Amino acid sequence: MKPIPRGLHLRRWWLAAGLLLAGALPIAAVNTVFWRTASFRQFSHGSMHGLSLSREGRLRLAPDLRLVFHTQQALIWSVAAGPHGSIYLGTGHEGRIYRLTPADLAGAHPVPPRRALLFSAPQPEVFALALGPGGNLYAGTSPNGKVYRITPGGHASVYFDPHERYIWALAFSGKALYVGTGDRGKIYRVTAAQQGEKFFDTRQAQVMALAAAPNGDLLAGSEPNGLIYRITPAGQAFVLYNSPLEEIHRLALAPDGSIYATAQGAPAPLLVHPPPVEPVLAGGLAAPMAMTITASSGSGLTPKPAVPPASGQKAPAPVSPEFSPVPHLAGMRSAVYRIAPNQAVDTLWSSTSQDADDVLPTAQGLLVSTDHNGRIYRLGPNRQTTILAQTNQEETTRLLRAGPYVLATTANRGDLYRLGGSASASGWFVSPVKDTRVISHWGDLQWRGQLAPHTRLRLWTRSGNSPRPDQTWSPWQVVPLGQRIPSPAARYIQWKAVFQGSPSGSPYLDEVVIPYLPVNLSPEIHWFHVRSAVSSEAAARPLLPPLPSMAPPPAHAPAHVHGIELSWKANDPDGDRLRYSVYFQAEGESDWKLLRGDLSASRLMIDNRRLPDGVYRFKLVASDGPSNPPRFVKRAEAVSPLATLDTAAPSLRLLSTSQPRPGEAVARFAADDPGTVLVRAADSVDGGPWRLLYSDDGIIDSRRETFTVRARQLSPGEHLLMLRIEDAAGNMNSAKVLVSIPAPRP
Repeated sequence: MKPIPRGLHLRRWWLAAGLLLAGALPIAAVNTVFWRTASFRQFSHGSMHGLSLSREGRLRLAPDLRLVFHTQQALIWSVAAGPHGSIYLGTGHEGRIYRLTPADLAGAHPVPPRRALLFSAPQPEVFALALGPGGNLYAGTSPNGKVYRITPGGHASVYFDPHERYIWALAFSGKALYVGTGDRGKIYRVTAAQQGEKFFDTRQAQVMALAAAPNGDLLAGSEPNGLIYRITPAGQAFVLYNSPLEEIHRLALAPDGSIYATAQGAPAPLLVHPPPVEPVLAGGLAAPMAMTITASSGSGLTPKPAVPPASGQKAPAPVSPEFSPVPHLAGMRSAVYRIAPNQAVDTLWSSTSQDADDVLPTAQGLLVSTDHNGRIYRLGPNRQTTILAQTNQEETTRLLRAGPYVLATTANRGDLYRLGGSASASGWFVSPVKDTRVISHWGDLQWRGQLAPHTRLRLWTRSGNSPRPDQTWSPWQVVPLGQRIPSPAARYIQWKAVFQGSPSGSPYLDEVVIPYLPVNLSPEIHWFHVRSAVSSEAAARPLLPPLPSMAPPPAHAPAHVHGIELSWKANDPDGDRLRYSVYFQAEGESDWKLLRGDLSASRLMIDNRRLPDGVYRFKLVASDGPSNPPRFVKRAEAVSPLATLDTAAPSLRLLSTSQPRPGEAVARFAADDPGTVLVRAADSVDGGPWRLLYSDDGIIDSRRETFTVRARQLSPGEHLLMLRIEDAAGNMNSAKVLVSIPAPRP
């Protein structure tokens, strides 16, 4: 890279295509194309490590993300922060629980899993952990699991068995432990005396999340109707929000009293309470309706009239909840909500392509973990979204604060990461693969960014002709600023940026532009057809059989024009506009002569006004000249088989007439066609109906044939015998002869 003054803001303005690539590449193309990566959305399609991406589309070094612990398990389901900065991790699919001390979290090297193992449950999944009084850890296992109490010394015992299939969430409020379960959506309360009881029935399938409010209320999130509840210690519940998504996945409380929630799943049916028949009060006023939810009723969600009906009126029967889809949310997959202390609900973030898993309120903003490359987002004021860090795992499952650290867990490697306050020393970004559709040549790579003192930013490229980079691709090659990309011409290209920081700051990258010139592809001719044709007037005449009346056409009728129709189908892979030229070559000739040029249509009629009758071969040339400079024009050709242009009618002459028997007349004709074979014939007597007639040798298949017209049972007097013939080009001719039948002798 060329030396760059410290702190210089690099602004490179790109030249027009002709200047950018002038006189350098042995290629043919239409226009230079610029692949530009400059926005949050464009950068977010790539992968990165050690970098953060701001909403404005700026890449810079991220807070240091360091691997602290590898569980050697598939994933980490649950976390809990203990006293004095220790943390606990619940894993799957071997049901193991690990404990890490503050020294372990601060260490420079990952702790061996065997040293940190606290307990192995009989069940494979540990979905929930909670710290209780006395420093004991409580773990909820699944499926068909139990709640275990694990002492600081590692002794484990069954604390509560709800006889439910899943235990999804645990939360302490005071000395009572609340247990969220599935598949029947019940919440249990377990007192210090290990007395467990059903606390609240949500009438949902799953209780996925629990959180204890400072005032002793319990917050709960359910599935499949995405309900967030606030439940008092007395078991009276109120729905704070009905999400349009199926599952409330996580809940978190902020110091200001705000409730944050993540939701996942397809758009869920909304909970709708259709109004019952309204009770009528005195004076005709309708009774106002309010909804409360009480555990003692055992009915889950049951609307109740807040005001009793007027005397003599029956109270309406409770109406069962009904569910209706929300079609306008089709495609939404995940969302993050904030419920303010005044219960106003705000959607902070939503996505159609990734799941928000966990949330963690911090002084710098709300952290959100997702399943897209294990990203961690930071949501700032006015919904300003920053990709703060990326674990490059399948999913970042949980977030928690332990002492001075923000910690993140992942799947599908069950790892624990520490998110530091200082920036990473280095990082990299790799773009998605760009498909240019055809072989392309590369121009001068341009980028815009900023270098702090003693920092470095280098860009690299590689190219290939397979959709995914493999061993057939070229190796990564560094590209100095503003210089030609050295990667070989190919269909696919990819770039990466490597960042090196310093104590004075981080380099920034705001924009990368890769110009490329696609190789101009030749037009493609899919088919080229040549067939005999007739004009619209001639085409309107029915061919034999039956032949029309022999009456001559009116004097003003247009002449019948026969000829050859050329038709074709062609396209250009680049989308260039095409023009066509048609050449001809008579039988026995070797040179092509231009018949018509600069055609935009895909059809051409040829008759004797263009060419005399004869046998010809035709050549079609398709050119993308209208869309390319002359020296870059590409052409395609197609040659037809031999075709005969025959516009002359066959000739007919009378050979003989005879009357072999009384009342019978016979006329013989000779037919001759100069261009094509004869194909059909018909005869008629005295203007009667036309009848198919074969040639004398039994088949009409040559340019010369003889025909015999025979009439029987003729009355004495004059009679007209007529013959009509047609050749393969549609040309027709007719002849007649007048015969006289004598009267019989007395």
